[in-house]
Amino acid sequence: MKDYYKILGLNKKSTKDEIKKAYRSLSKKFHPDVNPEGGEKFKEIAEAYEVLSDDKKRQQYDNPNPFGNMGRGFNPFEDFIHNFNNSRQKKQRGPDKKIKVQITPIESYFGINKPITYQTTHSCQSCSGSGGKKVECQDCKGSGNIRRKVGTGFFTQVIDTPCIKCNGSGDIMLDACFNCGGTGIKQKMEQIGVDIPKNISTNDFLRVKGKGDFSPKHGFGDLILQIEVLPIDGFEKINNDLIYTHKVDAFDFIMGNEIDLPHPDGPLRIKLLPNMESIKPLRLRGKGYKLNNGVGDFYLKLNVINKPLSEDIKNILNEKLKQTNN
Repeated sequence: MKDYYKILGLNKKSTKDEIKKAYRSLSKKFHPDVNPEGGEKFKEIAEAYEVLSDDKKRQQYDNPNPFGNMGRGFNPFEDFIHNFNNSRQKKQRGPDKKIKVQITPIESYFGINKPITYQTTHSCQSCSGSGGKKVECQDCKGSGNIRRKVGTGFFTQVIDTPCIKCNGSGDIMLDACFNCGGTGIKQKMEQIGVDIPKNISTNDFLRVKGKGDFSPKHGFGDLILQIEVLPIDGFEKINNDLIYTHKVDAFDFIMGNEIDLPHPDGPLRIKLLPNMESIKPLRLRGKGYKLNNGVGDFYLKLNVINKPLSEDIKNILNEKLKQTNN
């Protein structure tokens, strides 16, 4: 039996509010419309929530009765899975196209309309996506499925299996299109502009409706963009914080001079204090990524560069050290 508490990251003492909060968080992360690879995980999450959010089902799950339910076993989420699968079938569309899109931390800071070039499938122009001359399969009457009854009486089930004669297509090909070989599709390079929102992070997903691959029976799927925010020019993005690594001269560091730092909103000037540690990032509050309910921080990492010093600078440093020791 599956551990529904573990699936939601909870335990048996978790409250209904905690269960609801965990479900909302995980379902957003793994919903198939957001994460194309999260379908199976989403089913598990929804299955667990279906049981644990209902007091009666949760009690039966926590205290299973092996002799109840006519000896058929307890399956409180059977209707949910059935309805979920049916809803997925009704929404059937062409295959989705998933690609990775790389952006910079600064592009994530402001948001950007990003030109995307990718290879996708389109309807064959020679046969208008039909694949060639076809006739309806007589075995399945064009449905692509053969319906059979299994079992007897109360335990009778109706099962649809793909038609063997037409391989589930519902048609029999008589004369395949010379251009696409009967598939009804051709490869094509596509270029579109996509609005990348502010504060997007690595492994976030964006869905562009109707820009995926083409299926002769179901039309176009969606384009799924997996975002990757790459460090560049000293900047990197960690959650809602903007990180910058700055090379600073050892002389400036020792003397406590002022330095100018690049920032998306304009240059920042800070003074290098005597007690600053180069290994510990300096935090500037409120200078990170802007959120609907707040703002992240800006972290400065100092990379001290020890350049060769002139005699004049060495004399200045010696005087500085003497003053410090006194």
